[in-house]
Amino acid sequence: MRYTYIASDNSTSDATAFNAAGNDCFVKKIIFGNPTDADVLHLYNKVSATGHASGMGSVSTNSLALKFVQPTHAEGCDWVYELNLSGEFNPGLQLDGGCVHTNGDNTTIIWDDK
Repeated sequence: MRYTYIASDNSTSDATAFNAAGNDCFVKKIIFGNPTDADVLHLYNKVSATGHASGMGSVSTNSLALKFVQPTHAEGCDWVYELNLSGEFNPGLQLDGGCVHTNGDNTTIIWDDK
């Protein structure tokens, strides 16, 4: 099992990669350490996605495998602290190398390459 930790917003820079191109990774779980209203996370089915100076609303969505947006308290919803993408018969969300953009803080992605 491996993990990738993102301390703060990485949407203005290139996405954080998990594995090399041509090497699958399986995202098992995402842990949001400090969720806030409307934080966005993108998982890509590729190893590279460029950021944008304007942030998450303007980053590329080519090869987007998962987009997650935190609910808002104004909607009456509680934040999500963990997002499980694997189970007993599911190895996780399979990505080709994989990378992530987020505008949240203290986000951990648990993944494996098998």
